[in-house]
Amino acid sequence: MEKRKDMMMLDVREPVEVQICHIENAKHIPMGEIPSKIEELPRDKDLVVFCHMGVRSKQVMNYLRRNGFSRVYNLKGGIDRWSVEVDPKVQRYR
Repeated sequence: MEKRKDMMMLDVREPVEVQICHIENAKHIPMGEIPSKIEELPRDKDLVVFCHMGVRSKQVMNYLRRNGFSRVYNLKGGIDRWSVEVDPKVQRYR
């Protein structure tokens, strides 16, 4: 992930959730702010969208695809799954 310059992790959780844990170098834009900040997102990179469990990020992925983003993906299972399968240092929460 660190070697890929053509990818961005997009965290759509609320600020209080990001205070609990985060993925290093991910861009944080809460789900409700995506429409007003859509121009901040690159169209020439793979966007991997995530939230806590993957539900909100799937909605954001679909929204971005409807708005012309072709390289957008949902991190299934969200940061919770990430903390189990990728980085156990990322704190889990309910």
